[in-house]
Amino acid sequence: MGMAANPITAVVLLLLSILAAPPPVSAKLKTTTISFNTFTFSDPLKVNPPATISNDALQVTPDTGNTAAASSLLANQSGRILFDTPFQLWEGKNDTFSDRVASFNASFLVNIFRLKDSPTPGEGLTFVVAPDLNLPLNSSGEYLGLTNATTDGNASNQILAVELDTFQEDFDPDANHVGLNINSVRSNKTTSLTPLLVGPNQTANFFNVWVQYDGVKKVIYGPFISAFTSPCRKMLWTNLWSLNLIQCVHGRAV
Repeated sequence: MGMAANPITAVVLLLLSILAAPPPVSAKLKTTTISFNTFTFSDPLKVNPPATISNDALQVTPDTGNTAAASSLLANQSGRILFDTPFQLWEGKNDTFSDRVASFNASFLVNIFRLKDSPTPGEGLTFVVAPDLNLPLNSSGEYLGLTNATTDGNASNQILAVELDTFQEDFDPDANHVGLNINSVRSNKTTSLTPLLVGPNQTANFFNVWVQYDGVKKVIYGPFISAFTSPCRKMLWTNLWSLNLIQCVHGRAV
């Protein structure tokens, strides 16, 4: 599980917890909790360039204050950062009686911003569950580091993503929304957001984001998005979508 993106972005992942699929009453639940306050290259993460770790945070795509160089350094870039050990998300025979599906809760602090007078906006950021640690080739732009023109929409992708979308493609409802993506950048569900995820002219917008999945009820909650406002935090948006992990991702995924 991790991040994929094509914006000018800095991300701090705060907490990821996995609760094993509900077993018989006599069995004991197994839980895994992973928490980061700051990041270093010694952490158990797979950082796919041009993603990097900078200023104790995950930087999913390049960032530069040199506007003159923006066209070559920032355009057509995608990055991906994943926890480097896979999780067992489900097991069974793909029927309602034997399937056991894990629950998980991921939360992170994200800052998405656009450089002052930059001619090219970024596309967005995703929380992703993927079958492997690899960043797809040619996955910049609308593909958000998830797929490319050849693979987008293929069931064999086995990708689940929750997107924070900051640029309107012809298949998007607008340039400021969240979406649930299964094997494609064309979202299965979307909801528009207010206020903007990306502020104008290098305004840093910080958001707490939570993505939760209930393996018993087969629903995904969120993303819950909370903006930092003074003197308090304001909840921007929440949602609930029906989703059976068995139908869209490998039983063992990252």
